[in-house]
Amino acid sequence: MKRIRENGIDGVWGLIMFYGLGIVCLVMWVVTRFQQGWLIATVIYLVMGSCFLHTTLVGKELIWDRVLQDVSLTKETRALDVGCGHGLVMFKIAQRLPLGGHVTGIDIWRQQDQTHNSQAAVERRLAASQLTQEATVQTADMRQLPFADQTFNLVASSLAIHNVKPKAGRLQSLQEISRVLQPGGRVVLVDLGFSCQEYKEALQRLGFTDIHVSGNGPNGWWGGPWMPTLTLRATKLN
Repeated sequence: MKRIRENGIDGVWGLIMFYGLGIVCLVMWVVTRFQQGWLIATVIYLVMGSCFLHTTLVGKELIWDRVLQDVSLTKETRALDVGCGHGLVMFKIAQRLPLGGHVTGIDIWRQQDQTHNSQAAVERRLAASQLTQEATVQTADMRQLPFADQTFNLVASSLAIHNVKPKAGRLQSLQEISRVLQPGGRVVLVDLGFSCQEYKEALQRLGFTDIHVSGNGPNGWWGGPWMPTLTLRATKLN
C-alpha cells in the first residue's frame, strides 16, 4: 500500500481491464461447467494483470535505478523531470545529487495518467524527506514549459510523454525539451515501446546525437512482451 500511495498506479484502467476480463472468464468457466478454454483465458488475463501490476509498482523503479547508474550527477546538474507525477524519478535524482545540484519536477496532475498524484502530495514528501533544497515541483504543461532557453543540462521523463494527445502535442513537448536543454545536455526518456521510435525520429530532426534505444525486459512489460517499456538516451548537439 505504501508503494501505491507514494508512486501511484500508471494507466489504472488497463489494470482494471486485465483483472476484470480475468474475473469474467472465471465466471464463464463455472457457468459452462468448467470448460478448459475459459480456465486458460482466466489464467492468461490474470497473469497479464499481475505483470502490469509488477511493472507499475516495482518494475519502473528498478528500471530507473539501473538507468541512473549511468547518469553522472554533479553540483552543476540542473535537471528537469517532465511529467513527474508522484516524483519517482525526481526523488531518485535528488537523493543522488551532490550539494549544489538541483532537480525540478513538472506535471499537470491528471488522475487518469497516475492515481492520487498532486503537487501538494509531492511537496509534502519532499519536506518529509528533507529534499526541499535539492528539488522543487510546480504545475506546468510539457507542451509549454515555463523556463528560459537552455535552463537545464539534464531532462528525464518517465512514462509521461505518450499521454499527450495528439501526436502534434508530443512533438511540441519534445521541441520544448530541446529548447530548455543546454548544448551537450542529456535526455533520458523511459516510455512505452511504440512511442520511442517516434521520439527518436523527432530528436534526430531536432539535432540530437548519440541516440540509443534499449529494452528493459520483464520489469517494463505492461501485460506482456508485446507492450514493453524502452529507454531512450540522447545528447543535444547544439
